[in-house]
Amino acid sequence: MDRMDKKIVIPGELISDNPSLSGAGTYVSGGKVYASVCGLLTQKGKLSVHPFSGPYMPKKNDYILGYVTVVTSSNWIFDIGCPYEGLLHVSEYPIRVPSEEMGKHFDVGDTVLVKVTDVNAEMKIELTYKDPVCRKLVIGRLFEVPSSKVSRIIGGSGAMISMLKAKTGCDIFVGGNGRIWMNGASEDMDILTRALQKIEKDAHLSGLTDLIIAFIQEQYDFVGLKPHDFVPPKEPAASPDAADAAKKPRAKKARSGTVKKSAEDKETTSDAAEAETAAAETAPKEDLEDVSEPAAETKTETKTASKAVLESAKEKKVERKSKGSKNAKSGTKKETKKPEKTKRCGIESALCERSKCTCFGSVRFTRRRPLE
Repeated sequence: MDRMDKKIVIPGELISDNPSLSGAGTYVSGGKVYASVCGLLTQKGKLSVHPFSGPYMPKKNDYILGYVTVVTSSNWIFDIGCPYEGLLHVSEYPIRVPSEEMGKHFDVGDTVLVKVTDVNAEMKIELTYKDPVCRKLVIGRLFEVPSSKVSRIIGGSGAMISMLKAKTGCDIFVGGNGRIWMNGASEDMDILTRALQKIEKDAHLSGLTDLIIAFIQEQYDFVGLKPHDFVPPKEPAASPDAADAAKKPRAKKARSGTVKKSAEDKETTSDAAEAETAAAETAPKEDLEDVSEPAAETKTETKTASKAVLESAKEKKVERKSKGSKNAKSGTKKETKKPEKTKRCGIESALCERSKCTCFGSVRFTRRRPLE
């Protein structure tokens, strides 16, 4: 039988001649494998029959959702959706709980996610709350399906449950006993509930995941919303010709602006030159003679001043050379000034690489120790 082939079988129907392939929902008789329940036959390593209906039968390491029905001095008793009750002893709680405070942690009617630790031959079901997954459920919504449909809701390798989370944006947890917890927006939880009902109804059909995807899309279209994994189409990129056409008018405007500015500057400079020439022509000759005499005097004064400056500079150079030779002979070193400390940014100015630093805004400076 192919791995993905599925077939509906009834109790007592012959499935295989190889007894090593016997799995859940089957039994071996006379070296042959028969179906023990009415359900869907699948093969994933071994042959197993998933019943269409029936009560939940707990197994070790199952995560289930239970309702607290009784609180005693040392136990919490749970309704776990099967003919037998689940027992959570106080020792399986993460912290020590006094007997008078049992109801403060779990009270009658509370919904709790617990784990099955043991199921004995007498169907005594022991639970634990110490697993990191376990928690008390306070918000959200609960939905219940037959435990036989849990595998279809989860899907192969979790494909169905992952799709439901992505489409609706809801947090979902599926208990092994068929109780499902969900939390999200009310519109999303309504659509998720209808999708779970359709999965329960059409669990025997092949290609169920694609059917549910189309169903969820129809539900969101009906209420005028979009699924949470909807990706809007990308806008088409502009063609290079259109981009060049958009840039050309801007270049023309910029050029025309620069031409106008240069023309205005030329006009202003020409006007200023004409005004200067006109003033020079209208000035009397006597004034020009008076101006020329002090100009000659200023020239002689500047010459004498420049000579005095050159002589003083030469004298200073000679003094510096003599001082340098003395220091070299004596072996003394020139003292270097220490960088001045500033309170501009709380660090030495030599360490600060910014000329106008006002705070420790850069990571480069936050790692340095500020001055006291």
